[in-house]
Amino acid sequence: MRRYIYLLLLNIICFVLQTTLFRHFHLGGVTPNILIMITAASGLMYGRRLGMFSGVIGGLLVDSMFNTVIGLMILIYAFIGYVNGMANKLYFKDKLYIPVVTIVLSDMAYGTLYYGCRFMLRGRMDFLFYLMHVMIPEAVYTTIVGVLIYMVMRRIKEHFNPEEKVALEEHIEMDREKII
Repeated sequence: MRRYIYLLLLNIICFVLQTTLFRHFHLGGVTPNILIMITAASGLMYGRRLGMFSGVIGGLLVDSMFNTVIGLMILIYAFIGYVNGMANKLYFKDKLYIPVVTIVLSDMAYGTLYYGCRFMLRGRMDFLFYLMHVMIPEAVYTTIVGVLIYMVMRRIKEHFNPEEKVALEEHIEMDREKII
């Protein structure tokens, strides 16, 4: 239950930051999509159920504030959280490249799904333009900001679950002994 409350509060805080503070830090016409990063990291760290929960909360916040129809962003974010939750077995706290790759792929999947639902269905078929001018710059920017936020999320997780930190230290020590 604590994780659900934690993810709810984290989604609300990141939504407020994304819609207020990060709007002023746009580069090349794009802003980082922190809610995608939170959804991807939640799925990767906690599994499918919590990843999907984080996606539903993030999608609901975006839909309720910016869209006339509620449901499209919930579906996209929940899908991304669920897929990242399936990669939960790949999650190693000492490896940073796995979360970076999942954040990039999640943002690219979000951009592709968003393009398919918002533009392609209305006959706008210039996907390469959207890819080069929106999706790739947003993915890079989200990844740079996302790594910092992911590290904060990891510290919070270690603070609330110290037994996992001890198990990680024992695992690292066993790996060092194997190398020596």
